[in-house]
Amino acid sequence: MDTYISIFLAGVFTIFYLFLSMRVGYMRGSPVMKIFFKMEKNISEDKLYRNIRAHGNFSEYVPIYLILIFLIEASGSVSISYLIITSIIFIYGRIAHAICFCFFDYNPFLRISGMITTYLGLLLLAIQAIYLGVSFYLEPEIIVPLRISTF
Repeated sequence: MDTYISIFLAGVFTIFYLFLSMRVGYMRGSPVMKIFFKMEKNISEDKLYRNIRAHGNFSEYVPIYLILIFLIEASGSVSISYLIITSIIFIYGRIAHAICFCFFDYNPFLRISGMITTYLGLLLLAIQAIYLGVSFYLEPEIIVPLRISTF
């Protein structure tokens, strides 16, 4: 039961989450952020709101993804290639969506592609989790573990 992908992703997502958290703190004028960064005098309420939404949106989707990938990886019945591909899809989605909200006033490509790939990454893992859960109760001769590997 190796869970190295889950561990790695938890670290990557935590670093990105800290970046988004610090950015919101900076926008709010946090005294801690004043130690590290020169503060802009006026930050629009809309810009602050968009950064808060990027931070919140990230914290809504990432935990369920980490739980799914950990459980599937721990089961040992899915190829590493499949987990890496779904993770790349999901990571792109989260980063694209956060960049859209943090650094652009309007960027439909990043916003739409970010959410589509976020949903796709979650959907791929959810289908795999359901399959594994159902196959546990069926006869092993009837159902062979679904191993998706392109490598």
